[in-house]
Amino acid sequence: MIHFILLFSRQGKLRLQKWYTTLPDRERKKITREIVQIILSRSQKTSSFIDWKDLKLVYKRYASLYFCCAVENQDNELLTLEIVHRYVELLDKYFGNVCELDIIFNFEKAYFILDEFIMGGEIQETSKKLAVKAIEDSDMLQETMEEYMNKPTF
Repeated sequence: MIHFILLFSRQGKLRLQKWYTTLPDRERKKITREIVQIILSRSQKTSSFIDWKDLKLVYKRYASLYFCCAVENQDNELLTLEIVHRYVELLDKYFGNVCELDIIFNFEKAYFILDEFIMGGEIQETSKKLAVKAIEDSDMLQETMEEYMNKPTF
């Protein structure tokens, strides 16, 4: 099970966080700060897996962003890396070669894509096509609602 997902920049700025376990805000901030510091201080040639407390951290850097998942010790690290990669593929498919600015300015879409893919710390939809279709359907519904709301009522 995934306990949380963090996306942060090389400068340590948090861009997206999703928690699947309940923790107080103070504890979340402390954990986030600690993990960002640990990952940023590591060499790029080291392993992408870290034993941390009673969890395992699995991370991957794409361009200027780090994608980090905290999973249970018995979970498969390579499968977790594939989950991270699939999320990046979904972001790429939606935004067209996603970059940090896409996530900054369209964070609600990044969260929506993540929620279509992972729910409750478990993979919900394994098919890229179905996940992208659900996202496109949601966009279409939103556009239709905006058009409907902007029409005069007389």
